[in-house]
Amino acid sequence: MIILNQLDKIINDLSTCERLIPLYTSDFESNKENGPWLKSAVNMMYKKKCTEDPLYDKLVEAYVAAEPSPEASVFYAGILVKNNNMNKATEYFLKAVDQESDPFKKANYEYKIAQILRKKGLKSKARAAALQAIKYKRSMGEAYLLIANLYASSANKCGSSEFEKRMVYVAAQEMAQKAANVDPVNRSRALKYVKSYKASAPDKKAIFTEGLASGSTYKIGCWIGVTVKIP
Repeated sequence: MIILNQLDKIINDLSTCERLIPLYTSDFESNKENGPWLKSAVNMMYKKKCTEDPLYDKLVEAYVAAEPSPEASVFYAGILVKNNNMNKATEYFLKAVDQESDPFKKANYEYKIAQILRKKGLKSKARAAALQAIKYKRSMGEAYLLIANLYASSANKCGSSEFEKRMVYVAAQEMAQKAANVDPVNRSRALKYVKSYKASAPDKKAIFTEGLASGSTYKIGCWIGVTVKIP
């Protein structure tokens, strides 16, 4: 295990997709039932964003067969999402969380699920998974920031007027502020997002022009569907 960890560090320091893919391809046949090797390979391919290469799917399928685990189930569900097999993907997502008993680990799996769904553009489902992660770990600032990012990335699509679009940033700001409030580790990064989203929110002139008042409630439409206070 020590040797494997040292190898992981060397690979991590030097790796790119261009280097990883031929390396893992050449070693795959001799390791296709080697759980620890497959786990290391899958994690590295995921970390280095090599998930679009067919080798990644091959590694994940071997991993889930050789060493069933919550993590393997999440990775397998991820390739099912990529291939638009959402029913089976949902089955494996649920299986991953059910296989785990530690709430903090459940939170990490839900967060990874949210990341996979966000990458696929399934924003509502990604938010649901992030909220589940927060349910298991209240201090998971990354999950709040993921939701904030989902909101901010929808600003141009969630509203017909400039004011409505800018109000989406208020919802994003609230999520980022929650991250700052609950997660000391991510507080500094979260506050940078708060500042950025606040700068994109409607100013006093825009609020007055809309005939609305600061402090009153406002319902954001689209898939977001949350109520916030007008700044």
